[in-house]
This record gives sequence, C-alpha cells and structure tokens, in this order.
Amino acid sequence: MIGDNPPVRDSQPLLTARFAVLCLGGVFYFMSLGLVYPVLPGFVENDLGGGPVAVGLAVGGFGLSAAVARPLAGPLGDSKGRRFLGVWGCVLAGLGILGNLWVSSVAVAVLFRLLTGLGEAAFFVGIATAVQDMAPEHRRGEATSYFSVTVYSGLAAGPIIGEQLQSALSTDAVWVLGGVLCALGTASAAVSMQGRPEGAQSGWPNSFIHWPATRPALLLGLGLMGYSGFLAFIKLHVDDIGFAHSGAVFATFAIMVIGLRILLARLPDRLGPQRTSTLSYAFSASGLWVIALWTQIPGVFVGTALLAMGQTFLFPALFVLAIQSAPINRRSQAIGTFSIAFDLAVGLGGLILGGVVEVSSYSMAFFAGGCFSLIALVVSRTVVRPRLQTAY
Repeated sequence: MIGDNPPVRDSQPLLTARFAVLCLGGVFYFMSLGLVYPVLPGFVENDLGGGPVAVGLAVGGFGLSAAVARPLAGPLGDSKGRRFLGVWGCVLAGLGILGNLWVSSVAVAVLFRLLTGLGEAAFFVGIATAVQDMAPEHRRGEATSYFSVTVYSGLAAGPIIGEQLQSALSTDAVWVLGGVLCALGTASAAVSMQGRPEGAQSGWPNSFIHWPATRPALLLGLGLMGYSGFLAFIKLHVDDIGFAHSGAVFATFAIMVIGLRILLARLPDRLGPQRTSTLSYAFSASGLWVIALWTQIPGVFVGTALLAMGQTFLFPALFVLAIQSAPINRRSQAIGTFSIAFDLAVGLGGLILGGVVEVSSYSMAFFAGGCFSLIALVVSRTVVRPRLQTAY
C-alpha cells in the first residue's frame, strides 16, 4: 500500500505520486461511466423498445440509487476508511456495467443501472474524500479542480471509445471494457487511498446527513439539472439533426472543462464561491438555450462550449464549502451529503426532462434545463447565499 498518511499540513506538497495514482484510478473509473453515455440511450430505445422516459430513467437511474446510498457511504468512509469505499465502489459499478450483457428488458437495464449507482455512491465519496485528505487547507479548491480533471478526462475519452467500439465490434464489447476499467480503478484505489482516518469512530453517527452541507448541495443540484438533460438526450438530439458523431460533442464539453480547470485551477479559491457559481449558472443557462434554439450542428457545439464554461467551476466552488463544514473524521459524511445533489440532479433531471421530450421535443427539454440554471442563480442570490455567508 501507499501508506496511510496523516492529514496534509499546508507546508506539504499537493502533487505527489500518491495523488497521481489516486487520480489515475479516477480516470479509469469515470472512463467506464463515459463509455455508457453514447451507447445506453440507443440500446434502450432501439434494442429494448423504450421511449424517452425509459431512456431518461435508464441513463439517470443510477443517480437515484446513488442518492439513497450516499448517507450510508459517508459514515462508512469515516469509520472503515476511504479505501473500503473506493475498492467496493468500483466492484459494484463494474458489475452493474457488465450486467448489461444479460439485459433483455428496460426493467432489467434499470436494475443494473441502480447497482451501478450503489457503486458510484461509494467510489465517489471515497475518492473525493481521499483527495481532500491529501490537500493543504489553502489549496482545497485547486485540489478539487485537479480531481475533477480526472472526472472529465474519463468522461471525454469514454464516449468516443464507447461509440467507436460499438461501431467496430458490438455493444457487448462496450460493457466488457467498462468492467475491465472498473477493475483497474479497483487496483488503483487499493494502493492509493487511506484506511481509517485519524479520530475515526466505530458505529453509526446520530445523523446520516451532515446538515451544514445541505445548503451548498441545494445550489449544486439546481445547477446540474440542465447538465443531466444534456447527458441523457444530446446523443438523440444530434441524431435527429443529422450528426452521427455524438462522441465529438461529449469530447468538446470535457476537453474544455479539462483545459479550463488545469489553466485556472486556483480561480475558485481566488474568486470565492459566490462569484464563481454566479458565472457558472449564467454560462450554463446560455449554453442550454443555444442548443435549444439553434437546432443545427454549429449551434450544438457553441452551446456545448458555453455549457462547459458554466459547469467548469460550479462543483469546485461549492465543494469547498461542504468540506469546510466538517472535521476530518466527518469529512466523508459531509461529502456524502453534498454529493447527493449530483445524484438527484442526474436521476430526477433525466426523468423530468424526459417528460418534457415526451410531450414536446428535445429542444424544449434543453430550454427547460437552462431555466433550472436560472432558478439556481436566483435561489443562490436571494435565499441560500445569505445563509451560507452567515454560516461560514
């Protein structure tokens, strides 16, 4: 094992070999998730005969089970260690992806997505907490930006590989590769993540929810609703307008996020969460509205670029607020509470916007997603933000 080090002091470096191995494991894991996005919608619609709501539920269903599991994953990470969550999270996610080899109905596809969600709950809380364990206090936003680069690196490469692999071989080959990548993520988690944190307590906490983290979680969830619709329906939207390479759209989004987070990694620490999240909401709404109203290939790419600019720093800005609200032996619990917002946004966003597609069109779903970002901006400025300033 790469040793179970104590919490990082400000004088210690952030970019270490252990940090690199941890992030590499994240790339493997998130690449396995990325493989699925361009393949699963068509698989559900064409192979299993599902409609738009079924597609939205299958794509986002893992978010619903992950949201239920987060409150349990947090205390487990604080008591049994980050490594426990990382290893078992990857195992469950891998089984959920491999299970698609035997799917013959929409219901079974959703069940395997729910299993993937259980793995997602555990792995994400484990790796996100481990990153913060390694980060000096004044570089938490920077550490989160670098960590999120691993997320989007995987999500950038995954859709391209998944689409090409399906075309060259078969859909089953995509599921197999997803399982292999999860196995590699398991190995990386085993050697880089910590065991029990300092001051770990046995047993369950009095509350599974870390309540101070719910305020930034609300802002995150509202800001991600439109993005969840983008994930669920951009493939089908570009098919409708005659563009057969949705992997290029996913890659455009992810490459922009990666580049901005590397070049401007310290921006969330310098601007602060209020200004950073305000810019995020404005760009996200603009991007989704461009996709909705400019229904041609250039419009898809311009809108995707604007959405990427919006989503780049939303998570790092609000994540730091959640981390600052908890001691190290309750850090996984805070992250578990905060990341419920991601799962609910992916799960409910796909389902709600799938309903919009059912009664209207893909364009109207993207327009509605942009309205969620506008609502998030209003809520952050008038309701939640003043309370955050008082609490922190």
